[in-house]
Amino acid sequence: MRSPRYTGSLLKTALMPCLGLLLASCASTGYADRVAFTDGLSSEYKLGSEQKRMLQYYVSDTIRLVRSASAGQTGIRDGRLVSSSSRDVDQVIIDGGTPGVVLASGPNWMAVSFDTGSYLYFVSRANRQTWLAEDYVDDQYYLYLPDFNGQAGTVRLGSTIYTATDDSFRAHLVIARESFSDVDARQARLPGRYLK
Repeated sequence: MRSPRYTGSLLKTALMPCLGLLLASCASTGYADRVAFTDGLSSEYKLGSEQKRMLQYYVSDTIRLVRSASAGQTGIRDGRLVSSSSRDVDQVIIDGGTPGVVLASGPNWMAVSFDTGSYLYFVSRANRQTWLAEDYVDDQYYLYLPDFNGQAGTVRLGSTIYTATDDSFRAHLVIARESFSDVDARQARLPGRYLK
């Protein structure tokens, strides 16, 4: 029979790697310090247009934009009917976590640039409850898709029109937030007073 001390040592040896794995699985994924930018947060911190431009924004989810153009010709060549066609597909992908800056903002909208010379609109009150269900938060700033039909929607990247596909409708703005507490403590020991 082993002594309890030896068994405890054996348990520690066996459980320490498991504890390490458990702690590693609970580690931050890099978004722990990021919060969704909302109208409520803007009100709480009294952020005007100028203050909104001073914040670093990130997109929460991947945005996939697609634009295609096709051209075709038909005619007769060497006594045969000939048809030719071409299709040009242009994709823009903005990965989740990509940083962006606000170029302009107004009530319930912001124009955010993820690359020089282009921007996307994000709006609060985007009415995505049908597709996001319990994940929908009314005052978060979602990618502006005015004609979203549950599968895709039209979006402008600068002056070019694209179709947002996949889960682009989930994309909203997040910001980094830090909390600081500054406690200035003083202690004074009073000597007391005697009657004179």
